[in-house]
Amino acid sequence: MFVFLLLIVILLAALGVLGLALKIAVALFVGITIAVMSVAVIGYYAVRHQLRKAQKSFNASLDTRAATSAGTTVEVGRPTRQDPPVDDRY
Repeated sequence: MFVFLLLIVILLAALGVLGLALKIAVALFVGITIAVMSVAVIGYYAVRHQLRKAQKSFNASLDTRAATSAGTTVEVGRPTRQDPPVDDRY
């Protein structure tokens, strides 16, 4: 394999297109590297997003389960701004 690559390099140098071949090889290498790194970064952030979403839903289900297993009948929800009714008979 090494001998084959050496013969190709010698042939390209003899024909005077070694510089062009090296430029093409470097351009292909850089392009493929950028593409692979982009896919890896996008995949990393997608997996991280899904893990955080799963963790949030898992924690919510644990909170619900802990509240129901305590034996309480009071439901805890988001606070509202409704004023209590006023008894102004007195």
